[in-house]
Amino acid sequence: MGKAFTAIAGAFSDIAFGRLTLLALVNLVLAGAISGAGAVAAIRYLVPLIPEAQGWLGFAFDAAQFVLGVGAVVLAVAVSPAASMLVGGLLFEFAAERVEKGIGAPPARKPSLIEGLWTGIRIAIPSLLLNLLVMPIYIIPGINAVVFYSLNGYLMGRDYAMIAAMRRLPFREALKLRRRARISVFLVGLACAIVPFVGPLIGASGMTRLVNALVARSNRT
Repeated sequence: MGKAFTAIAGAFSDIAFGRLTLLALVNLVLAGAISGAGAVAAIRYLVPLIPEAQGWLGFAFDAAQFVLGVGAVVLAVAVSPAASMLVGGLLFEFAAERVEKGIGAPPARKPSLIEGLWTGIRIAIPSLLLNLLVMPIYIIPGINAVVFYSLNGYLMGRDYAMIAAMRRLPFREALKLRRRARISVFLVGLACAIVPFVGPLIGASGMTRLVNALVARSNRT
């Protein structure tokens, strides 16, 4: 687990002190805009569908409007990891390359822009579907945080570990490495989920550092 904490510290340093700050801001703005647009659309187009009324029925409709407004905020939270992962799929490779140069890692395979876009779509869809599936839980205080961070920590850890590992290893070897270091991978994924709008950049830096450390250790043994 020591390698995971070192990788996380390095990732936050990259975000805070310049190496990935600009990319993180791009990810933050674009992913935030996508998530916010979903919430605004829900409030704008769904709330007006609730009719006006008097008496107890009016009270019920007012309550429904309030619930729908809260639901729109919850929807934005549920969509945020998927939105971030979609945008991050395009930025991940650029970020990983910068981190590799910074830590002195040997050059890795460079996927194309189309491959990066497809990667973003591929990892965003399961995240979106699973977060929408558990969205009712997100309105329960306390439990919502545990479910959100556990689910998205697992998803981000799994996917970003594979993307980083496959820059250096064949698919089967990358899968073995991810499974062998599953606790470290989850911890880095959890760090990504804590700040989901910049999660892919934390993942790019943290997983690049973690994978290179694990590969170097394997080569020594």
